[in-house]
Amino acid sequence: MKRFILIMLFVATVFGAQAQKVWTLDECINYALEHNLDLQKIQLARQQAEYQWKMSKNAWLPTLSANAGEYFGFGQSPSYTGVYVSDNSSSASFGANVSMPLFQGLNLYNTAKADALNLQAAEMDQEAARINLMLNVMGFYMQVLYGKESVEIARRQVELSEEQLEKTQQLFENGRVAEADVYESRAQLASDKATLTQTETDLALSLLTLTQVLEIEDPEGFEISEPEAYFANQELVLGTPQSTIDMALLNQPAMEAARLRVEKSHYDLKATKSAWYPSLDFFGGYTNGLYHYFGDTYPNTPASEQLKRNSRAQLGVSLNIPIFNGMKTKYRVKITELSIDDRQLDLENTAKTLRKEIQQAYGNAKAAQHKKEASENSLEASRIAYEFAQAGYEMGKKTLLELNESKTRYIKAESDLLQARYEYLYRCKIIEFYRNTD
Repeated sequence: MKRFILIMLFVATVFGAQAQKVWTLDECINYALEHNLDLQKIQLARQQAEYQWKMSKNAWLPTLSANAGEYFGFGQSPSYTGVYVSDNSSSASFGANVSMPLFQGLNLYNTAKADALNLQAAEMDQEAARINLMLNVMGFYMQVLYGKESVEIARRQVELSEEQLEKTQQLFENGRVAEADVYESRAQLASDKATLTQTETDLALSLLTLTQVLEIEDPEGFEISEPEAYFANQELVLGTPQSTIDMALLNQPAMEAARLRVEKSHYDLKATKSAWYPSLDFFGGYTNGLYHYFGDTYPNTPASEQLKRNSRAQLGVSLNIPIFNGMKTKYRVKITELSIDDRQLDLENTAKTLRKEIQQAYGNAKAAQHKKEASENSLEASRIAYEFAQAGYEMGKKTLLELNESKTRYIKAESDLLQARYEYLYRCKIIEFYRNTD
């Protein structure tokens, strides 16, 4: 009951309030691309991949650190000569250290290459998500357009029923039809008004769904416009399924992301194998310190003299040769090799899924095209049949039941054609995205 009340309130808002803004298809898509939360999460993942790549790219740079400390001793305290003396004292020390990797078995290079490929794959994931979101918005947008025109059809049906009731009333007054026909016309009018209310409710729900996809918090006054430039290009050149598959396998972001991750896994393997090779590092450092005695037992050397005496600098290189680490590197390599196989299977599965989707898209487009053509023929035939039934009823050759059945078929033919038209356009647009056309 609560849900019904909310729906009816939204219906009243949609049809009773003054529209604040009329949204085009492009505006809806752009707004969704900017505000969709799932897409924002994917964008954050891409940024994380970018920072990871920058971090690994700069891993070969030297690291520099500084340190300082103060020490107080009471009783037996170490002197600057290293001998403990019987006096309270304090000592201060400071220094700096620098280190830089010279050779890590090409680990840094391969890790940076792997992270760069991972960044490119994340960018392709983002682009694939953008395309899916655009198609999603377009589908809901067309659903709203279909709902709007369905409302117009339902309104025309009510108008036809009202006209029919008026004519039936006149025929009854002239004694040409029975009173039962008048009640039948009134019942048909009531049924058509109920259908109009239902189509208005369906339209309101379609608008609500679209605003939710767009992440619009307040749907009040939301309205869309029909993109006439888009609908003017109804007869689209779809090409063949195989040509579209070939283009999609080369150009679709999902395929490119899968290929990049296969390539990345090979660099991951090289980086893992680098643990078998020796590593060479450069290091350097500088230290100094000051000592001070609080008593009179030992004299304090001037600070300038201590700084000269205690200064110490060092430079060097260190070589690390791996000999045995409990077979860890061996099994890490095995695990990474398995990840290569897993990424290759992901690539093949992506291609397989893409083929199925395109074949299904072509099947849906062809079916929608045939349905549209059949609906066009059906509408024309239903229109002529309704006109003859209407004339026959007025001449007393057709019953009211036959007239209502004819009108119902005519209205249904209009609705079927409308639905087929939007479905065909949507299916064609999906194929355009697979072909990566503008």
